[in-house]
Amino acid sequence: MNSIVLIGHGSLHSDSGASMIRLAARLRQRGVAPIAEAGFLNFSRPTIAEAIAKCVDAGATAVTVQPYFLIDGVYVQQDLPRDIAQIAAQFPDLPIHIAPCFGFHEKLAAIALDRIRAVDPEPNASNGAHDALLVMAHGTPLEHANQPVSRLTAWLQQEAPFPFAATAYLDCNTPRIADAIDDLAAHGANRVVALPYFLHRGRHLRQDLPNILAAARRRHPALTLLEAPHLDYDLRLADVITDRINESAL
Repeated sequence: MNSIVLIGHGSLHSDSGASMIRLAARLRQRGVAPIAEAGFLNFSRPTIAEAIAKCVDAGATAVTVQPYFLIDGVYVQQDLPRDIAQIAAQFPDLPIHIAPCFGFHEKLAAIALDRIRAVDPEPNASNGAHDALLVMAHGTPLEHANQPVSRLTAWLQQEAPFPFAATAYLDCNTPRIADAIDDLAAHGANRVVALPYFLHRGRHLRQDLPNILAAARRRHPALTLLEAPHLDYDLRLADVITDRINESAL
């Protein structure tokens, strides 16, 4: 019997993984797999090992691990395979396969566009060429892994459309978010829609980004800085997961 385990990073804020757990239930309801659970790399419960053990107890004879990550960064490329290898040793007769991370997907991009429209329903309606889009991502030291975020920014700029758009990072890459806001202001933007390209509302969304944006507002009092909601729970994410799992089975 096939099973799916969604694997997220985890957070000290225990409620941040609630959307992923809800999506696991949706996958079961849709019949994507008869067994679908969720687990976390760090901080939160259940752990990856606990989630896989729960699948086995429910009768799973194979597990597809779906990284609940937007990009193929260090956690996906290094930490997750190491953890899965350790768990696989505990279940020598259980095939465990890792599907691709989300990467760029048009349904994922459509969710991001809806988040932008939640705070700016008609981009450029009043300010014309002075509007700008800022996609705020975490970033990874694996430079090539950031390409899906850059592709998303280009897609959003075309769809919205925004005359100015930038991708900026919280950590590991440049430009940093604060520097990107300064640059957009220097180029004449008087309104910036900032999209937090994050799945969970963990520490970064609760503390780091608000502090960065508050400091930017103090530096640029004439700049209107609108913060869009993060991705959070959306049924279209179940479609993205289904596509990635199907692709991995080919």
